[in-house]
Amino acid sequence: MKTKPRRFRTKAFQAICGSLIATAGFFLSPEGRADGCFVAPKFVWDKHKDINEPTQKAIIAYNAGHEDLILQVKYGGPVEEFGWLVPVPALPTVKEGSMECFYELSKYTQELWEPRMTHGRGMEKLSAAGLGVEKPEAVKVIEIKTVGAYEVAVLSATDADALKNWLKANQFSIPQDKADVIESYVKKGWYFVTARINLGKTTGFIFISGPPKTRVSAKSSLEEKLSSGELRPLHLSFASDRCVFPLKISSVNGRPSEVQVYVLSPEPLLEKGMFEKQLPEIYSKDMAQAQRNAKSLRNSRLFTLRFSSGNTNLPLSAEIEKEIKKIRETPRVSGELPHYVEVTKKELPDYSREIGLLAEKSCWLTKQTWTFRPAEMRDLEFEPAVPVLAGKLDSPYGYYTAACLAQFGTTGMWPLIEGLQGSNRVVRTAVISAFESSNADTIRGDPTFQKTVAELTKDPDPELRAFVVRYVSGPPEFLIAAMHDEDFKVAGLAGATLMQTLAFRPEGKKYIPVVQEMLHDKNLVTREAAIEALGAVRVTIPRADLLQFFKVPNLHVVADACRKLEQEGEDVSNEDVIPLLQNSDPSVRAFGLKVLYENVGKSSVDLALPLLKDSEQLVRGRACDLLADLTGQNIPVDQPGRWEKWWAENKTTFVLDEEQVHQRRMERLRERTRFPTRWDIPDGP
Repeated sequence: MKTKPRRFRTKAFQAICGSLIATAGFFLSPEGRADGCFVAPKFVWDKHKDINEPTQKAIIAYNAGHEDLILQVKYGGPVEEFGWLVPVPALPTVKEGSMECFYELSKYTQELWEPRMTHGRGMEKLSAAGLGVEKPEAVKVIEIKTVGAYEVAVLSATDADALKNWLKANQFSIPQDKADVIESYVKKGWYFVTARINLGKTTGFIFISGPPKTRVSAKSSLEEKLSSGELRPLHLSFASDRCVFPLKISSVNGRPSEVQVYVLSPEPLLEKGMFEKQLPEIYSKDMAQAQRNAKSLRNSRLFTLRFSSGNTNLPLSAEIEKEIKKIRETPRVSGELPHYVEVTKKELPDYSREIGLLAEKSCWLTKQTWTFRPAEMRDLEFEPAVPVLAGKLDSPYGYYTAACLAQFGTTGMWPLIEGLQGSNRVVRTAVISAFESSNADTIRGDPTFQKTVAELTKDPDPELRAFVVRYVSGPPEFLIAAMHDEDFKVAGLAGATLMQTLAFRPEGKKYIPVVQEMLHDKNLVTREAAIEALGAVRVTIPRADLLQFFKVPNLHVVADACRKLEQEGEDVSNEDVIPLLQNSDPSVRAFGLKVLYENVGKSSVDLALPLLKDSEQLVRGRACDLLADLTGQNIPVDQPGRWEKWWAENKTTFVLDEEQVHQRRMERLRERTRFPTRWDIPDGP
């Protein structure tokens, strides 16, 4: 039925009638997580942020070529000047939507994510004019109907000029420099939904009839709900070969707009363009955090080194510098990942009643908020997230996209498995890094993952073999086999893991003899792994089997052997310490000086003197400290000749006083507790 369009005197009518309800994805880079135990405050829903703030908000449900789009807008002007123009790719059905869905999703996602989310700004007023039903040539008015508080018309057009004429005749004014926006939708064969507030009970857009008080009350109620963003939304359903959101139409208003969208689908979806736009910023922040982590580690190691030696000029070892360099150059996820959660109708009963997508299956939900400038507005396309993320594993952002895949559990598992199986070291490194967080817990427990990854134990890459040992929950036989690996990174990890079974599980006892036999294996790495496995096991190990490890250039293994000797009540004599003092690893030589200190005697001085000429400053400093405590002499570390001369002259008559040695050591330590605060520790390279 045709009605005569209402003519308005206000200038607001010259502006475009309506604003598209549209939004886009925004992946935040929130504050980093911290481990610990906290008492969370009681959740209080902030309705204002999600319901009253956004200029535009929407719920999208996409499944098997069908899209449901529930649209809501905030508008603070007169209701008679309000309207929408929404392009969609196929003929839609339009019905009244439910605000309860927005309330429910807002509460659910705020409780899940809000403490780490931020929101933009961009509240805009919408301007509108009257809408008639006049039908120019090449424009077909398919349907006009009342939907809740709205009067809706569904159009199709084959000619852009004809559509612009129709819109102009019905008081939708399109700026000349924005006409190409309308034309782009016509060329694609999209349909158009127009809507405005229905102020009457009859068909058409007319003012409320009835007594003045009734008209004022009804109008005020509509304006209040519209300005707060709580007028019941429109629910559009249409066929589409992809999940789309027509944002470009909003650019004709020439104003920025904050948009918020909830996207639900049987598989995780993301807006590829918006995601890629965020990656450089995320990478920059994570690299900056890597720099801070490296600096913190460097200062910590320098503090420990210089405090223990009393020398403020000691450099770090090449091994530690290599470790710091790796941390500095290797980004890790320092913020939170994009927010996704798998939900069922149990979590979202109101939504499941509105849209049947949740009736029988779970869905992936993401909540995305963005503020767009007109020049940034384009039609958004949400596509399956897994292939997009997998496609970027071989890139500087691979560490991040791998972590994103890991949070999807088994849904994102196969690209990660394929990355481990492949020969691309960049991809493999990215995948391995993703398992360092709890996001990958679901994948780690999956039987398929366990079986597939266990087959990689023969890979030539020790990093991958260590990964297999760390994350495959194999039987003790699996770990025993890994203890024969040629790389201690793998074998030692297997031994340390097996220790838990040997020491704390009843079934572990039967494997102890097997591991004890490995102490005589021809492979040194296997012997080292065996002492790792027996570290917490109460078994007697022959003294000779333990002392053999004093020649091993591995401080961790040496310390394990010393610990076992102590547990069994065995002393370490100064003669036993000699292999430690001659070890090729400077950290073991320094450890040997520590053991030597416990054996207070003249032979301790004899053994420490040669280390004043050690190639490592740390060892020279420790040796000088030991000699000063034992003898009471204050000879600089860089004068080993004076030390040797003094000892040659006094060795025969010198008597050690253990109590004085202890006092001198305590005084030196007290001095150092005051000294480090004045150290000027450089940042380093």
